[in-house]
Amino acid sequence: MHPSSPPDRKNRLDRLGDDEEVLIVGGGITGAGIALDLAARGVRVALVERDDWASATSSASSRLVHGGLRYLEQFEFGLVRESCLERGLLMRNAAGLVWPERFVFPIHEDGPVGRAKLAAGLFLYTAVSVPRVLGLPRVLGRAAIERALPGVDAAGLVGGGSYLDGATDDARLSLAVVMTAIERGAVAVSRMEASAIENGASGARVALTDRLTGETREVRPRAVVLAGGPFTDGLRALAGLGGRWVAPTRGAHVLVPRERLPTDGAVILNSRVDGRVLFLIPWPRFTVIGTTDLDAAPTRRVVATREEVRYLLDSANALVPTAKLGEDDVVSSYAGLRPLLSADESNPSARTREERVEREGSIYTIAGGKLTGFRSMAEKIGRRIARDLGGNHDAGRISPTRSIRLRGALSHPVRRPAWSSLPLGAAPDPLERRYGALAHEVRAMCERVEAGEQPLGADTLLGEVDWTIAHEDCLRATDFFFRRTDLGIEPRDVALSVVDAVTERMADRLAWDAEDLERERVSVRERIAERHAWRLEPESASPESGAHALPTGT
Repeated sequence: MHPSSPPDRKNRLDRLGDDEEVLIVGGGITGAGIALDLAARGVRVALVERDDWASATSSASSRLVHGGLRYLEQFEFGLVRESCLERGLLMRNAAGLVWPERFVFPIHEDGPVGRAKLAAGLFLYTAVSVPRVLGLPRVLGRAAIERALPGVDAAGLVGGGSYLDGATDDARLSLAVVMTAIERGAVAVSRMEASAIENGASGARVALTDRLTGETREVRPRAVVLAGGPFTDGLRALAGLGGRWVAPTRGAHVLVPRERLPTDGAVILNSRVDGRVLFLIPWPRFTVIGTTDLDAAPTRRVVATREEVRYLLDSANALVPTAKLGEDDVVSSYAGLRPLLSADESNPSARTREERVEREGSIYTIAGGKLTGFRSMAEKIGRRIARDLGGNHDAGRISPTRSIRLRGALSHPVRRPAWSSLPLGAAPDPLERRYGALAHEVRAMCERVEAGEQPLGADTLLGEVDWTIAHEDCLRATDFFFRRTDLGIEPRDVALSVVDAVTERMADRLAWDAEDLERERVSVRERIAERHAWRLEPESASPESGAHALPTGT
């Protein structure tokens, strides 16, 4: 077996149900982090996910690993402090998979934040950002802001500030956590749905259905962890537990060509439409504009609306009038649900990003939190579960995960902003950005397999299909397009043009029959269409007549 390859799915299936002490339901970043923590503590743990790893919230974020400067206004000092600590650990343990990102904050005379308030906020942010692995923030003059954000509205521009935070590919970070948990002994199986959960005082009984084969099996762990993100309440109902835990909100993003909205690093701004905090986030060849924050029902198909797209474009245009972004400039869009804790606040953006954990019989439920803090959340619940199980498990307050390098992490921290600050037209090595320390192995496979170096879109190779199937649990075409690579956010015609090449390659490697192949073609084309479904909506009213009736907040 290749040294970087996890046991194949059949091998893991054969082990599922043997002697798990803990079963985790939900394969996003939270469930993956708990699986790694428990495995590192010596607990026999299994992780199941009904779809692909990180197929919901954990692949639809703003892709930031940050302390949360804006949470200081909500006096969530503990959350910011913990996030900064976790950011530092990820910069070391997931180096290359998480990288430094420069953030610039322009200030205008008529804006909600003045120079004095920003300076105070940056000072406070620095005070809680210990260890200071990313250096000190700076207050910038007008000229520096204009260099960092060409075309920024000059009227009333008085300067701004800059600081370093972190960024990541959220889906690939989640995958790295899953694969590291497998290396540590966890049994992790995707496309495995919990169809029934019986709670007991001394253990649980869980019926599992394999969504690839239709086969069912029963496992009897001593404990079950429900880590369903925005679908937590549904899982609790399945287990006979009541109460409303989560009040999901939808966050939409749009991508435009970087040459249409160039930035030196990321930009944080207060939208002139409604005052909310938004980001301009650099990505290879694109600038991501996000995000919205609207109450939403827990659904597995989440798409941006035309109103949200217009709101994001108008917000960016107000800051950079020379951009003149229109709907035709949108390359793609994506949206996801935040699993925020249920609360009385009418303003979704004001709801806490803290987590909640409870035990009821043999079932633990965890909800809330944010991407940056996934390891800390896992450390807390992992310690509690290890203590409750007893025996020889490591129930220490400090988890071994504080020093475990994730699969693919570089051996040294990245000390400066990487590809995002490259000159326009320059691009990072896409394999290094995706695979970190494993890039040389991926490149070697692409050179070795037939047609492996054939390009797919701008920065993907056909041989990556082989790699992700063999080493990254890639089972469906949508996995490859939307979570293993960036093909799903390429321009629509580019993405559609390579569907046949990818699905035919997967059919050969995974022994699909003709019916399977056609189903996969249809499925991935539907998902690509969803990224552009907003274009089919009727024109909304003008901004002056309420087209942007989005909630106010920070």
